[in-house]
Amino acid sequence: MTRLMVWIIGLAIVLLMGGVLAQLMLKDAGVIMLTWNGWMVETTFWTGTGIILSTVVVLLLLSAVFRKMAPTRWMSNYRNRRDQKVAKKETLVAIESWLKGSDDRSLVALQKVIAAGGSDRLPAAISLAIGMDHGDWMERYAAFVNEDPELKLFAEALQAERLWQTGKVDDFIQWMQARFQLRQVSWLRERFWQVMLKKDAQGLVSIVNEAANIQPETRQQWLVTSVAAALEQAQGSPEKGINVLKVLSKHQKNLPDIIVADVRYLVSIAQHEQAFKRIKLLMSQSNQLERIDLLLSVGVENIQKLNFIESIQPPSPGPVFCRTAGVVNLNQQLWGNAQSWLEQAWQAGDKPAGVYLAQLFEQRKMTDQATRLYRELATGFYL
Repeated sequence: MTRLMVWIIGLAIVLLMGGVLAQLMLKDAGVIMLTWNGWMVETTFWTGTGIILSTVVVLLLLSAVFRKMAPTRWMSNYRNRRDQKVAKKETLVAIESWLKGSDDRSLVALQKVIAAGGSDRLPAAISLAIGMDHGDWMERYAAFVNEDPELKLFAEALQAERLWQTGKVDDFIQWMQARFQLRQVSWLRERFWQVMLKKDAQGLVSIVNEAANIQPETRQQWLVTSVAAALEQAQGSPEKGINVLKVLSKHQKNLPDIIVADVRYLVSIAQHEQAFKRIKLLMSQSNQLERIDLLLSVGVENIQKLNFIESIQPPSPGPVFCRTAGVVNLNQQLWGNAQSWLEQAWQAGDKPAGVYLAQLFEQRKMTDQATRLYRELATGFYL
């Protein structure tokens, strides 16, 4: 009731003031005149007052609408959304670059994330990495992948690291074998290949050949290492060795270190003629003559070995070549040639040649020379 009375009194006052103004307007309209730069506007006082009041009201309304619509807030929101997109994208780039070993690219991307005001992705990723030893990690891992599938590789890398740190080697191998992209993470790939080298070198040969984003020199080094290990593990088994070499190209099969491993494998399965052929191929390559001692393990006729050595004799043979030639001549009972070759190797500092030379002296009943040489070998004295 009190509020109604206030409204009634207020309305009466407004009507009264309106009546007074109306009387004033009828009694004396008044004049307003504005001039500017040669222009002149003339109107009644009340009309001018109405125009001024209306203009003020319109300006106040426009100001209120402007504040309500807040285009500056729109621009701020737009810039924030844009920066968040940049930060989210660069966070992904930073993490993927770090996984692939490109630290410089990762740092550049992180600088962009900072410049954009940060990203929610980064704290979530760090939180997942820090909590790897928590009991609920697998649940957190699943939730992380579900919320941000683009960072699945990062989460899988953390799981691989977790398996490695807890010593679950077999689980680590299975996890890596099932994820090709994960094998492109350099530090995980190194661990994976190391354990595969011991557990399944033959399987590693194919994995190395199929590896992506790896330098040719590193690939070849690992290929040689894995093939050598696989052939060693396959010694005595004809089927296993064939499967190891089956996945290699002709060029790869003829790499010097692979030929050496193949010769040893062929000797283990009594394929001596094939091993002899592989040695001939090895000796035809540059800077491989010092591996001629492989010939001593091959069970072909000694005369074949002797003829081959004579056919490839270099102008300045090294100690291994001299020792091998001496042993082959010794087996052929060519005493003079054998002694000459072995003495040349012994003088070059080849201790095994000294042992063979002492044996030659014994066979030829040269007891004093043999005794003196054995004494020198025992004391480490070289001629």
